[in-house]
Amino acid sequence: MLSIGSQKINTNIFLASLSGCSDLPFRLIAREMGAEFCFYEMIDAHSLAFQPRPKNNEMLSTTSQDLPIAAQLLGSEPNIMLRAAEKILEINPKVSFLDINAACPVKKVIKKKVGAYLINNPAPLYRVMEKLSTTLPIPITVKLRTGYSKKDKAGIIKIARGCEASGAKAIFIHGRTQAQLYAGDVDFASIKAIKDKVKIPVIASGNIFSAEKAKEMFDKTGCDGILVARGAFGNPWIFRQIKAYLTEGVLLPAPSLHEKLAVLTRHVQYIEKYKISSAKVKVGLARKAAIWYLKGFEHAAMLRNKVGRAQSLRELYKLVEDLF
Repeated sequence: MLSIGSQKINTNIFLASLSGCSDLPFRLIAREMGAEFCFYEMIDAHSLAFQPRPKNNEMLSTTSQDLPIAAQLLGSEPNIMLRAAEKILEINPKVSFLDINAACPVKKVIKKKVGAYLINNPAPLYRVMEKLSTTLPIPITVKLRTGYSKKDKAGIIKIARGCEASGAKAIFIHGRTQAQLYAGDVDFASIKAIKDKVKIPVIASGNIFSAEKAKEMFDKTGCDGILVARGAFGNPWIFRQIKAYLTEGVLLPAPSLHEKLAVLTRHVQYIEKYKISSAKVKVGLARKAAIWYLKGFEHAAMLRNKVGRAQSLRELYKLVEDLF
């Protein structure tokens, strides 16, 4: 059990907000495989605030099985962030809390002076936290990285405490700098230092690709929870594996090829059922999902190559059926 402001969360293992990835089909599969709390995909506040309603509904589509859930907003202008947050709550009033992204490291985001850029210039981040935490009826959290161009333990502690003072009810922290993107060592020491200096929950991420890596994160940082991101790509079983290892000390076996193919088929079926995109976009999403699952067995590279050229869902289903 984890308390984030007024919300009682029944797990401390979260599926991260993954731009272009953690859509409804992805989340439903993750939940079936043990994920108890998920984030929507990262949402650009300016786009959400001003784009037509149908596009908002696509991004925020959900079902009764897709709970509990949180949303994550990207932006730095308080009034636009508030407008976007209110749209989220209008579409889904059951959102548990709202996270402010100050961690996305990619170039196109940094150019807009949002995401991890806010670590380099935190004043707008504090203004957003204050505006949303004093206006909205749900807790506000923040996602950070451990530095901008380089490790900066003292600097990131100051920013974490500034976010807490501005109303943040939890801190999600990726253990790398913006400059590292998604490569290199995870800075356990800075995560632990943040945990030691704030009173709100600290949820850590970075390199959680296995149950053992999850335990290492808890052991080395003392964090209150973990955030699983790329480790769930093609491996939704990771949530079940982490829970078994942390609670029982048991390492569950890796899924068989047949198990992978069965879950892949269901994932593609959910894309077909729930996405309101064009047929071409659905095929692209299904190919991407299939490539995640099709690893770690004989001739996998050849099959991924075939999947990457599939022109229809029927063709993709046939490739998987042939493997069965």
